[in-house]
Amino acid sequence: MRYSYSVVPIPTSPLLQAHVDKYASLRLLALRTNPECFFSTHDEEGRFSREQWRGRIDTDDRVTLIAVASKILADPSAEWVGLITVLTPEFLKERRDNIPPKFQKYAMWLGEPANVLVSMWVHPEHRCKGLGGRLISEAIDWVKKRTMTAKNFDVNNGRLEGVVVLEVVKGNTGAGMLYRAMGFENIDSEDASIWMGKRLDNLPYL
Repeated sequence: MRYSYSVVPIPTSPLLQAHVDKYASLRLLALRTNPECFFSTHDEEGRFSREQWRGRIDTDDRVTLIAVASKILADPSAEWVGLITVLTPEFLKERRDNIPPKFQKYAMWLGEPANVLVSMWVHPEHRCKGLGGRLISEAIDWVKKRTMTAKNFDVNNGRLEGVVVLEVVKGNTGAGMLYRAMGFENIDSEDASIWMGKRLDNLPYL
């Protein structure tokens, strides 16, 4: 079957319970299918309540984008086949005391509050179709637009201020190659992972 793909943020105005349930199912499928690529586990998140899943989406300081295998999101037959989440600097500041120390460390790469990309995954049946790159590109575009709205744009130099960082499991070589191809550079290496980053001013201006 041939699919038409799109990448969009999960609609939150209003946030439908059906979308919360589809997001939870997709996230749990990712953790069950490729546990080696994540630091969370299916057992941990499988115990989340509906309110906890809703809380992951129904907030202004983070966004989850999904890859949809259909023509329109409202199509009841649309399949959600990929996702990526952006944690904004505001999200990290608000929860500074409750986030892992490594997030606090790398969220200030180059001394600037960073946007952190997490939870990137594509369903195995829909891989090798460019969806990983599209998810990352759309997430970065979302960050750029939000950054410009926040007036972190240098009018004189014509560049955006800020950075985007992410963490990749060392064994996930495919993801690492994709991130490098999209201009991310290594920041630091830990026992099980590599942190990578990219400055917004190295990205094409919209």
